[in-house]
Amino acid sequence: MNELTYYVLATTHSGTGENLWGWTATFEIERHRPREETREWILDNLRDLLAEGLVSVGNYEPDGPGRAGWDEWQGTPDEIVERVAAIYTLETGEVEVPFWPCYIMDTPKGDALFESERARRIAAGLDPMARDDGIWDQDGNVIEAHGDEIVL
Repeated sequence: MNELTYYVLATTHSGTGENLWGWTATFEIERHRPREETREWILDNLRDLLAEGLVSVGNYEPDGPGRAGWDEWQGTPDEIVERVAAIYTLETGEVEVPFWPCYIMDTPKGDALFESERARRIAAGLDPMARDDGIWDQDGNVIEAHGDEIVL
């Protein structure tokens, strides 16, 4: 598993969830790429995560059916990614902020994979903390081969 995959699984681990706009802001800064390119890159990686069953997408609804009102969006990875793409907005103000009113949440498969990789890192004497640094260098170049893709 590469650093990107470990990082995105860590952000959703154990039901903590992740605002998709949090990934967007972080990755746009780290990658040194235009906003639209980062948006498409995130959607492609989200599709891969969904296809592997490693995350789910949804939102809080006052009477949602799941844990604490969680309403998981149903459909194929392509359908869910299309829905996510359709709700992308730019909040204007002093600085334009990309916003996706949805959350990325864990799945049992994603949690198990994260825990397995975390245990492997600990056993190997590696730092198990997931970080977004170490994926790109200071110029936004990918450090490891396929380091900006979901790799298991």
